[in-house]
Amino acid sequence: MTKPSLVLTKTPHEGICIITLNRPEKRNALDGIFIQEWITVLQQIERDPSVRVVLMNANGEHFCAGADLAWMQKMAHCSQAENIDDAMQLANLLKIIHQFSKPVIGLIHGATMGGGLGVIASCDMVIATTDSVFCFSETKMGLAPSVISPYVVSVIGERLARYYFLTAEKFNVQTATELTLVQQVVSKTELLEAGLILSKKLLNNSPHALAEVKKIIPLVARNSISEKTIQMTAEHLASMRASKDAQEGLKAFLEKRSPVWESSCHYQIK
Repeated sequence: MTKPSLVLTKTPHEGICIITLNRPEKRNALDGIFIQEWITVLQQIERDPSVRVVLMNANGEHFCAGADLAWMQKMAHCSQAENIDDAMQLANLLKIIHQFSKPVIGLIHGATMGGGLGVIASCDMVIATTDSVFCFSETKMGLAPSVISPYVVSVIGERLARYYFLTAEKFNVQTATELTLVQQVVSKTELLEAGLILSKKLLNNSPHALAEVKKIIPLVARNSISEKTIQMTAEHLASMRASKDAQEGLKAFLEKRSPVWESSCHYQIK
């Protein structure tokens, strides 16, 4: 009997793909097999020009319980090189989500722990349900949120990261919103619809412009306002103005009609 896929996909609307984590019996806890399947699905979607927005949700009562503890115990008996390779799988997953050329929206419910919060921090925007709870639980198990830390710290800042990483304190969706990990809060029954509404807003925008916005934000965030940064942003805008989407967008605005964007975005973030 064939095992069910750990990561499901469907297209509820043209241009939108929903990725669903499908390991509910383990609260969608992460192990090497699960992560590799997730990466494979993302790589396929990245190459698919028909997909312009990605939603990520999960089956079961919880979005993601973090690392699979049985897997972690198994890895503890492996070599240092094997442990590094395993940790790099999660690192690569987060990097792919963060650098994805198309907007990625997390749809979060129930509990999200440890590595699952790294996924949230890697998304472009997050909608969560009123019953959502969160925890950087690693220190309770003698671990550290090492691999997720670059993404989380960039979202919540160093000071708050110190508090929540060190205390492993659970926090609710209101606190997650204040930490900017979450941008919208809805009921569980409204979660998917809220994600589709937000996705359709994004579909109105140029796919090339969306990818370029995703490119420029981290570049600016890592640099102070300097002559180099000013020059870089001026050159970026100049190149954007020459793009087909910009020409179409400006023409459509002047003609008071909806723009017709190119069918695909060929830009790849490295």
